[in-house]
Amino acid sequence: MTLLLRDYHGHSYELTSADEAGRRFDEQIETIMPHGGCGQTITIGPAGSPVLRVDIDIDADRAAVRWLPDGSHAVALAPDRPITVYESPDAGLCDIPADLVRLDTTTARQVIVDYAATGDRPASVLWRTTDGT
Repeated sequence: MTLLLRDYHGHSYELTSADEAGRRFDEQIETIMPHGGCGQTITIGPAGSPVLRVDIDIDADRAAVRWLPDGSHAVALAPDRPITVYESPDAGLCDIPADLVRLDTTTARQVIVDYAATGDRPASVLWRTTDGT
C-alpha cells in the first residue's frame, strides 16, 4: 500500500518509508502559510482516502491528530488552547478547538512515523472520540 502525505494545497508526496514520512512531515510543518504563521492541515493515507488528519502549529507547539475512519483524536496532553490553521486554499483559516489539540509537535510527528511504519492506527497515544470513549 502506497501512502501519501497531502499538504494544505493538496499536493501529494509519496511516503516510501517511515523515515520518509518523518522527513516530509518536518519539511511541511515549517512552511509559512498565507496568513503569516505555520499552522496548517496535513492528511496522510492511501491515495484517495486519507486516514490521518493533522492540524498543527509549530509556533504554538500543539497539534490535533484525528483518525478519520472512526472520528477519534489522539490524546497525550490536557486541553490548553485552540490553534488556527490554514486548511486549504478553498477553506482558508480554520479554528481547531482546544479539546482536539492534545499533542505537542514531537508526539504528532511520532504518530505519523508510526502510521507510516505499520499502516495501522498508532498505539503510541490514546485515542478518544468526541463523546469521551
